[in-house]
Amino acid sequence: MEENIIQTINLHKDFVTEEVRTLAVNGVDIEVKKGEFVAIMGPSGCGKTTLLNMLGLLESPTEGQYLLQGRDVSTFTESEQNTTRKGLIGFVFQSFNLIDDLSVEENIEMPLLYMGVPKKERRERVAEAMQRMDITHRAKHYPRQLSGGQQQRVAIARAVVMRPQIILADEPTGNLDSHNGHEVMELLSQLHKEGTTIVMVTHSKHDAGYAERIINLYDGRIVDEVEL
Repeated sequence: MEENIIQTINLHKDFVTEEVRTLAVNGVDIEVKKGEFVAIMGPSGCGKTTLLNMLGLLESPTEGQYLLQGRDVSTFTESEQNTTRKGLIGFVFQSFNLIDDLSVEENIEMPLLYMGVPKKERRERVAEAMQRMDITHRAKHYPRQLSGGQQQRVAIARAVVMRPQIILADEPTGNLDSHNGHEVMELLSQLHKEGTTIVMVTHSKHDAGYAERIINLYDGRIVDEVEL
């Protein structure tokens, strides 16, 4: 039986201001097997992105447990979260999150610098990632010189250059036209076929169709799961 790479137990996340307490994630139990492709769907404001951020160790739960590769990481400090994320989790965002003043190859290289990868290996891995995403000819260009589809390719290359076991994708085609969106989903599908675990938040039923399972959220709770 395949092991869980991600498991949450009664996971909660509250956001509290002086006037109101918002329960963004409310008692969520999920399991994701190693190598699985899971889509998380639901209306705006239902807690999808908050849940994804907790899975990516970008936010800590208010209550409950998060087991990552069998380790309870729910009470990790920010420093421990950063250390755990490195090389394990790659992110793909709707807004690309590229650094405008860095070239394509410099954007892709950035996580390797944080990981302390030697220069020669960085160059090799960046070249390999650019070739895989078919953006080698854009290596010296800057984000503003690229189309939306090309920027998302750079963002995916930046994620895969770390060779992560898990990719978390938040509306990866949300800012793209249908052609470029299709290409991005094909790239994610190929990474999944090669063994990468993918958890994707999406509004798109079409994009969710690439997954093996859909988890539907409503008001911070799982309302059902659908095997595809």
